[in-house]
Amino acid sequence: MGTYVSKQPAGTQRRTSSIRSRISSKRWPAQHPSEMPSKQSAGNQRSPNLNPETSLEINLDCAADRRYRASNVSTDEIKDVPVAKTNIRLQEPEFLVEQLGALIEHPEKYSSHHRVIARLAHQVYEILEGNCLIYQLYELIEEPQKFAKNEKELTILTRRASTVFENPYQTYHRIAYSGLPLIISRIAQDYNLLKTLVVGDNEAFSVSSLAEISGINEAILEIFLEYMAAQHIIEDTGKFLYKSNNVTKNLLEPIAVNGIPLFDDLLFPIIGCLGDSLKEYPGRNAYQIAFNTTLDLASWLEDSPELYRGVFELIQNQSDHVPSWHDVIDFEEEFASGSDEQSFVFVDIGGGTGNQCNILLEKYPNLKGRVILQEKLARLQVARVPDRVMKVPYDLFSDQHIRGAYVYYIRQVLHQHTDEAVIGILKAQAPAMREDSVLLIDEKVLPDMKIPKTTSLLNVTEMNILMVACFNAFDRRQDQWLGLLDKAGYEVAQIHPYSDLQDCIIVAKLKNQAAIQSPQFNEQSDVFNL
Repeated sequence: MGTYVSKQPAGTQRRTSSIRSRISSKRWPAQHPSEMPSKQSAGNQRSPNLNPETSLEINLDCAADRRYRASNVSTDEIKDVPVAKTNIRLQEPEFLVEQLGALIEHPEKYSSHHRVIARLAHQVYEILEGNCLIYQLYELIEEPQKFAKNEKELTILTRRASTVFENPYQTYHRIAYSGLPLIISRIAQDYNLLKTLVVGDNEAFSVSSLAEISGINEAILEIFLEYMAAQHIIEDTGKFLYKSNNVTKNLLEPIAVNGIPLFDDLLFPIIGCLGDSLKEYPGRNAYQIAFNTTLDLASWLEDSPELYRGVFELIQNQSDHVPSWHDVIDFEEEFASGSDEQSFVFVDIGGGTGNQCNILLEKYPNLKGRVILQEKLARLQVARVPDRVMKVPYDLFSDQHIRGAYVYYIRQVLHQHTDEAVIGILKAQAPAMREDSVLLIDEKVLPDMKIPKTTSLLNVTEMNILMVACFNAFDRRQDQWLGLLDKAGYEVAQIHPYSDLQDCIIVAKLKNQAAIQSPQFNEQSDVFNL
């Protein structure tokens, strides 16, 4: 590997931080669309270009200024930036939050620096998943751990701040080219560019060395690497030398290694047909149009083993990055305290490859009773579960034949189906349930009120759009779940939220087994309690 590692020649002037090295000194023609002021900033003087040869020596009442003396930012670029003359609050994360809020409310005050702020805000978003406003953004990028307690609010504000100065061309360009990161990241994975950079740790690689390793034409690879650096997927260290950063490493985690090819091969083509599917709703969904089939997605995947395996691996990878429902429920104490070796203690309905059975037994290795995985036969054949888990073929729409179990559990299955189908699935479980049996539904339960703007809101809405594209279905709100369960003959005892992605465990019982009131939300315990 060392053969391909290129270092800067001795005597080369030390580069400044990566974000400043990407601020070009080249002057674009005034007619370039990205230089044209937006309507908000019309009439303001165009931001002067940054000169990497300019040395900066200023005296502001801010301790952070010392770290940026002699930086590659011109005096003209920062002299008119509104600066708070407070050397105490300036270093506090709360002050940065206030400044970003002011930027969003009054962007015209910062319009002469919109290009710098947009670049910084975009990289903050990449780091935190994220003057003295400009200086604080530099500090946030270089030392994000100092601002970690405000991570969510900063991510929301910087994402919004990166668009407040956009003119029509910039908005079009951002949205029209939004699919490129997926495509280029897939190429970087397939040609081992990411792995090469990460294995090289902090070493910088030249374009020619990466071209030799990957086999990609050097001229084309240079374009790809410049784009990846502009998107902060890799770090540009200057002189066409590149190294890894935190995003590079994230893209080598299992969730990205499995998820990016799956999106590129399967889900992105489906999303591309979403508009066409609206014309046929409630007929063919976007998936059926994309692949010209009448089969449901699950059945179609059975004939595509590689994609099928990828879907379930991604589901498991995603669960590794969110809290578990076991964090809010003591399963053994609440539901299995009286079980013995012959009891059916846990029936996982439509449990895929058995991930939830595995999690349960890892959490409670001494759990008494039999654990059942129910799925279609083809899926059971690829399930990866310990010997004590019984694999039982089962069709969701047939009567439940495991009778008298302590817990019937169904995870992320019902959201794929229409209301009528969900009621049918729920009714099929009822005859098998005994007096003290419970039905645990592990699904997203969206609040009846609008979800507050948080970093997780975007994730929730993205996944909901994907549900519409794949199934003509969507995640439901609390009242919708209560209504469906009522029609199916159940009452809800509790709803336990366990992640900021609105994942919840609904604890339901048959109506005639217990008198249950409407659940009430308890903010302190994060549980809908009676």
